[in-house]
Amino acid sequence: GEDVAGRVSGLDEAAAGAVSRAISSGELQGKPFELFLIPNVQNWRASRLALIGAGKATEFDIERLRRVATAAAGAGRQRRVKRLGFVVRGDGDPAASVQAVAEAVMLANFSADRYKSGERSAPPIEEAIVCLPGGDAALQRAAERGRILGESCNLSRELCNEPSNVLTPSVFAQRAAAIGRDSGLTVEILEEEEIAQLNMGLLLGVSRGSAEPPRVIVLRHEPSGAPAAPVLGLVGKGITFDTGGISIKPADGMERMKDDMAGGAA
Repeated sequence: GEDVAGRVSGLDEAAAGAVSRAISSGELQGKPFELFLIPNVQNWRASRLALIGAGKATEFDIERLRRVATAAAGAGRQRRVKRLGFVVRGDGDPAASVQAVAEAVMLANFSADRYKSGERSAPPIEEAIVCLPGGDAALQRAAERGRILGESCNLSRELCNEPSNVLTPSVFAQRAAAIGRDSGLTVEILEEEEIAQLNMGLLLGVSRGSAEPPRVIVLRHEPSGAPAAPVLGLVGKGITFDTGGISIKPADGMERMKDDMAGGAA
């Protein structure tokens, strides 16, 4: 916006006036996700500087920060950047900001290359440093929380990308059990007979359309010392291939029916 020039004086000096010239010419306006790359920075450890637009200050919040940071990390990754420093500016909650940036870097590191035979994605960013005034153990915990959330989201995305001949209900259950046990959760996998005993007729009816038997995945988080109530339950749809209404469903887009288990993946 109009106050960009005053906020980038130190950056402009390191960039030999490139920032102020870009603002004057209108090349850099601060619009959301607008990227301005300076390839040569003077007297800094970083050899390159990227400015990314965040839009109007009145519209800026943690979600905008997460999206801006994801775009910035993605742009860095495309340019084969291995080490990234992200400077958080503004007066927002420091812990929330650090967590959002950590999530963003992990999201930008996602690759959908598993089944590609041609061009591959750029290698992931190896190290990211979040820079902001201060710094304490709480911010380190926030960064770790963001990393875990980003990795978990990528795991869900990877499951959604799996073709249905690979990710059958049985395989889905096996992967969920491994993830749950690694995280210290109690894992219970209900097989066809147990599903029938619980009178889950709708699930059984749907699964009869497939040669693959159904599974119900139950993960429980019951840490010691947790209060008895309230009990929070999250239910995610895990249909690994949705053939419902096949007689009226057109072939176009049929390949997308494999990610009808996105709720269960999450």
